[in-house]
Amino acid sequence: MKKNFSLKTIGLTLALSCLLILSGFTALAADGGDVLTVRARKGNDITNMDPAFHLGDEEYNINLAIFSRLMKYKPGSQELQLDAAKSVDVSEDGKTVTFELKKGIQFHEGYGEMTAEDVKFSYERIIDPENDSPYKGEWETLDHVEVTGKYTGKLVFSEPLASLFTTTIPYTSGAIISKEAYQEMGDKFSTHPIGSGPYRWKEWQPEQKIVLERFEDYYGEKPEFKTVEILTIENTQSAEMAFDRGEIDDTSISLSSVDRYRDKDNAVVHKLTNLRYHWVGFNTQAEPFNDIKVRKAIRYAIDSEEIVEGAYNDVPEVNNCMLPEQIVGSWDECPDYEQDVEKAEELLEEAGHPNGFNTTIVVGGPDYHSFSAQIIQQQLMRVGINANIKQVENQYEELKTLPPVMHYYSFSLNLNPGYWFEWFTCDQVGKWNVVGWCNEEYDKLLDEANTTLDQDLRKKNFVKMQQIMHEEVPLVFVTNGANVHVTKPDIKPSYIAQYAQYEYYEKKE
Repeated sequence: MKKNFSLKTIGLTLALSCLLILSGFTALAADGGDVLTVRARKGNDITNMDPAFHLGDEEYNINLAIFSRLMKYKPGSQELQLDAAKSVDVSEDGKTVTFELKKGIQFHEGYGEMTAEDVKFSYERIIDPENDSPYKGEWETLDHVEVTGKYTGKLVFSEPLASLFTTTIPYTSGAIISKEAYQEMGDKFSTHPIGSGPYRWKEWQPEQKIVLERFEDYYGEKPEFKTVEILTIENTQSAEMAFDRGEIDDTSISLSSVDRYRDKDNAVVHKLTNLRYHWVGFNTQAEPFNDIKVRKAIRYAIDSEEIVEGAYNDVPEVNNCMLPEQIVGSWDECPDYEQDVEKAEELLEEAGHPNGFNTTIVVGGPDYHSFSAQIIQQQLMRVGINANIKQVENQYEELKTLPPVMHYYSFSLNLNPGYWFEWFTCDQVGKWNVVGWCNEEYDKLLDEANTTLDQDLRKKNFVKMQQIMHEEVPLVFVTNGANVHVTKPDIKPSYIAQYAQYEYYEKKE
């Protein structure tokens, strides 16, 4: 028995557009016409535009503009909509997804009509072990794609893939490429991709800009801007200066610049909740942090509000649990960890450390890591814990050996909630699990959540896993951070979390 695809069936509740408009007025676009000029995400140039091997940050944004997929996200919405597919049906057991393509979809550069063979080629090349795609995990349980007609086919899975309708089909790994174009172009495809989306790849000037051009034969609603120019300006201050001069319409800015742009009449500030978590951690296998009373004492000693205010310019929200409220499985009853110095001192005394102890905080990466470590250092002194700060160049290499110290760290994540929990499983100890914590119940709940399309069950498991972390305190979450953009007031952007959807940038009337 098949179920007709619906969002109620799959139960997706991801909040994809986390926009908070802080200021606004009226002005003209940078070029005053049909060209949208933006800074590349983090200012980085592209490396590889092949969906099976993409590497950088801007590849995600461009992928959303030049490739079609079976389904995609609605702009500024929590819902999915059909894209290249005319229909998508999911079997009762979640192991078969039947699709029918819309007829007449054309690939760029005259590579002809999209067929089910292109879908098969696009997805099976990612799971082919000979290709060694770093994104094969996003199609982890896909066995094969069966072509049943020119426009019809089936995705056949060994087990249900929980992330299928969050980070696989509607995202970068779900991009459908032209089989003919890839076989003809080979490695050249990585820097001249052929898709069927609303924009086509026009030009690339390495370390300068990428140019996308509206695809006039696009099967869907055409985007408002004829051309998108993406400038690779690595330095954030330089990008802000370019924006101030009217040379670009959209750029990310530093957290310290938010107040300045909020007071400008010719700028609109958009605050996006990052797909990231920032935490205070420790090696839970080493003394004194193997004692849960010590870990709880540190949690009581820390003031997350003070960290966010001092290290993040008070821009992001405090979040003492793993998932932000925009992600499926967020814990509505997540406790607020109020600083309680007296309680912290009481727990340290019970743990046999009435006078505190000495330790080290390992830190690296962006400035807000270092600033946070300095604030935490002062907070710990109030309860007798003397922490030196050790600045390192490669924090991951330092922490994966599980040194018997503390750290301040953050990880970048994606739209699949299961991915957020992966890095604290037992299998990841000594790899990405830099707190050395292992809980078999936690792992079992994650395995169950990763192999079901029952969204109610997934949410229940994700909440329970956060409750386990709350009880055992393997780390102390502080915030999910924030990514802040400014745009010219006559530009209306659309974001999927922290990613730009060039297709949906509009001109304000």
